[in-house]
Formats: sequence, C-alpha cells, structure tokens
Amino acid sequence: MSDCYNIYETFENLSNIGIKKAKQRIDHTIIKSILAGMLLSFAGLFLLTIGGGSLPLRDQFGTSIHKTIQALVFPVGLVLVLLTSVELFTGNTMIFIVSTLNKKTTWLQLLKSWVVSYCGNMLGCIIFQFVFVYYAGLLKYDPYRSYAQHYAEAKGNTEWHEMFIRGIGGNWLVCLAVCLATSAREVSSKILAIYLPISLFIAVGFEHSIANMFTVQMGMILGAKLSVGKYILRVLLPVTLGNIVGGGFFVGFLYWYLYLAKHESHDHQDGDVQLPEKKPYQIVKQNDDTV
Repeated sequence: MSDCYNIYETFENLSNIGIKKAKQRIDHTIIKSILAGMLLSFAGLFLLTIGGGSLPLRDQFGTSIHKTIQALVFPVGLVLVLLTSVELFTGNTMIFIVSTLNKKTTWLQLLKSWVVSYCGNMLGCIIFQFVFVYYAGLLKYDPYRSYAQHYAEAKGNTEWHEMFIRGIGGNWLVCLAVCLATSAREVSSKILAIYLPISLFIAVGFEHSIANMFTVQMGMILGAKLSVGKYILRVLLPVTLGNIVGGGFFVGFLYWYLYLAKHESHDHQDGDVQLPEKKPYQIVKQNDDTV
C-alpha cells in the first residue's frame, strides 16, 4: 500500500501536465504567469522582511541562523504557486522537457511556454513591487530598506560563473520539489514535499531567477547601487540559464531517460521500483495543472 505515486506514475503525470499546459488558452497562460510572479513575490517580501528584521540574531548567533530563518519562510511562495496551479517558468523548464521528449508536446510549444511564463512572471513581480510594496511603503524604513539594498548589491557583485552554477542548483531543487509534490496525493504531503527542497535551496544560497525578479529588483527600486544593465548581465542572465540547465537537464532529461524512455523494458528490469497497484482508497480528483 502506497500513499504516493511511484516514480513512473509521477513523470507520466508531469508529461500529461505538459499536454494540458500546451493546450491551454493563451490568455489563461498569460494571467497564470502574472499571478505566479505575484505569488512568489509574497515569499520574496517575506524573505526580505524577515531578513532585515532578524539582523540582530545574525550579529549575535551567526549567519547560519539568519539563513535558516529565511529558509523557513520562503517555501510558502512555491506552496501558493503549486496549489493554485499557476504558471512558473522554472517549473516549466522541467515539465516541458519531459512532455516534449515523451513526444506529447512539441519544441515550439516548449519555447512558447517558456517565453510567455518568463515574461508573465517578470510582469507579475514588477506589478507587485510597485503596487503592493513600494507604494504601500512596506520596506520604506530601515532595517528593511538597507537590507534589501545590500541583498541586491551582493548578488550584482557576484561572479557570473558563480551565479550560473547557483542557478543550476536552485532550479534542480525547485523542480525536485515539483516532482515530489506531484507524487503526493493530499495537500499536507504536497506542502511538506515542497517545503524541504525549497528551504534547502534558500539556506545554502542557490539562485532562482523568478525569486530574484522580486528580491533583487526590489532592492534596486529602493536605491541599491546596481544598474539595470549589470543586473541583466550579472544576475538575470546567468541565473536564468542555470535554471534551465538545472530543471531541464538534471531533472527533466535525466529522469525522463531513467523512467520514461523505453518504459516497458524498465518495468521488468528495475526491481527496486514497484508498478502501480489498485488504490486501497478513493482519491478526490484535484486540478493537477501544476507549474
């Protein structure tokens, strides 16, 4: 008896989600992409608020405590994104690689999804930054303002290759969180499945392009010494490329190769993975059009 989908079922489900996303109306995709950027911005705001407010703890107990506190609050963003079935670019880097390699979507549909979700996420972050943070005055005063500025400047002064590699690790963990949440059957398990990988990625310092669209850009709006050009070249570009590699290759391609390519031969060779059995209880069907 299993309370979750096995690895084969999980990636078949992800492949089917890719089909649903590809067939989705374009206006729905755009709106969902904007919403995803705004929902993840809630988590970014939480991170900056907690980060700025807990500086005395960092000074007294060290940086690890400070990072751990931030890691405990940020996963709420992906919980909101996944459980409301909106469009997050970083999750789509994995989902569309799986569905396209599985010959259920096309490379053109993959490119369309990536471009629309990326631009929509960016627009959602910008709307949230100006309307719900800047004009609301939420980070107007120190220590929150100065912390947001320092946060943006630190990322802007990091080496290109370091940001690229951190982007790989960041979306590797984000997409594993999506996979684990897809394998879970009920909401509490989905939340826990999201929480562990995301808190890990924040605590160790990996990078996420959409999260940076809020946190780094927010610092810039508040006066960080980071130009738009430097932000694009030193933060946005390397992290985005790293996220594509992390989600598309380390999760999408590798797990497709292991569990969906030549599926029938694997069914009989992998003794450590059991095939689906009759479900011992009835599952209430939920919308699985996840990120």
